Amino acid sequence: MKFYNRKKELRILDKFYRSKDKEFLVLYGRRRLGKTSLLKEFANKKPSLFFSCPLSTSKEALRLFQVQMAESFNEPILRQMTFAGWTEAIQYTIEKAIVGQKVIIFDEFPYLMRSVPGIDSIIQHLWDNTDDAIKIILCGSHISVMLENVLGTRAPLYGRRTYTINLTPMSFFDITLFYPKTSFEEYVKWYTFFGGVPAYAKSASKYQNACSSIINMILSPDGNLYQEPDFLVNEELREPGVYFSILRSIAAGLTKPNKISQDAGVVHSGINKYLDTLRKMHIIEKIIPITEKNPERSTKGLYFIRDPFLRCWFRYVFPNKTIIELGKGKELFNKKIKADLNILFGSVFENICFQLIQKSSLDILKFDAINIGRYWDKNIEIDVIAENPFEKQVAFIECKWGENVNIDRILYKLKCNSDLIRHYADWERSCLIISRTKINHPNHYCLNTPR
Repeated sequence: MKFYNRKKELRILDKFYRSKDKEFLVLYGRRRLGKTSLLKEFANKKPSLFFSCPLSTSKEALRLFQVQMAESFNEPILRQMTFAGWTEAIQYTIEKAIVGQKVIIFDEFPYLMRSVPGIDSIIQHLWDNTDDAIKIILCGSHISVMLENVLGTRAPLYGRRTYTINLTPMSFFDITLFYPKTSFEEYVKWYTFFGGVPAYAKSASKYQNACSSIINMILSPDGNLYQEPDFLVNEELREPGVYFSILRSIAAGLTKPNKISQDAGVVHSGINKYLDTLRKMHIIEKIIPITEKNPERSTKGLYFIRDPFLRCWFRYVFPNKTIIELGKGKELFNKKIKADLNILFGSVFENICFQLIQKSSLDILKFDAINIGRYWDKNIEIDVIAENPFEKQVAFIECKWGENVNIDRILYKLKCNSDLIRHYADWERSCLIISRTKINHPNHYCLNTPR
């Protein structure tokens, strides 16, 4: 599989490696984001011991670790040696790695924690008793385990890490590299169905178009992504049924805690606990109007599913599993889903515009946007607001997925709405319409060429 992008993360890893001090890096993120590919891309260019942690017995895991040690250190005799235990094996590894300037990488470390109880304490003890410039990387897909048992304040390894990489899905502009060259509209469809997860995009790119890929990969009981959210939620959360109901409610368009709790059948007093857990897992996000002074205390927050694939799955697959299990996924797509897709495409296009401003605000807005967000109140709603509070510059942006764009009418309404936001009364203000339609207008930007 060809390696794309992740330039920022590779820079962090390179800085981590070049340091003359001992360094401890923790890399985590959900399944299929390419953590192993990232580490292999890094390790291919650096001397390292790369161990893919198995889910097995402690004895079997130690045997496999010794095999990897023998290969990495070019010492075949290690295959026949018997270490007294994991403490001795890792101690030997650290000593050899220091001499050879090798990075020690444990991929899917939560598996090793389950196979070898106390392995985190062993590494912590040996780390604390080493002053040399050793480099260790712990990587994991079980976010709850990584947050609580590796990064958490009660974890033995707490306070040891010197670098942290939370690997997130790729942006729209990066993930399109996985697909064959096609139209902008087709890229948006693929992104709507599969988001920024590299493994999903690689599989989807084998199909002729985005609609064929969703029918075969998601709307079929044999599709390789049909059960993906089941694995994600069941692996991480103790009450999967409750979380599935909450996510289905949010995917259906309910964004306020009281509405979500009513629809999902969750006691209102307990809904915030579940929502906070989903936020920590980076499955949902809480959006606050950009003008709020104390975002964490704001009562105006709305909840959305962050990932396009999960939003699509909980909107179309979860409520229709019986139909799909009967082998009628294609019929479901043509008769029910297809008519609803433009609404979903519009929402995703808005998010793509948000990413565009994050990426190129200086080129498009002619100022460096420090904060980018949304705004709504009981009377108005603005898709994107980009601001530089230091220079008191702000841009109000409307995103239009539809092909027929009345630029003058939309611009007039946007200017009227922006005038109602007192927070920006004395700021330098501008308005912009972003669409996929080519229009010759100074206040318009055509987003139609991601590559």
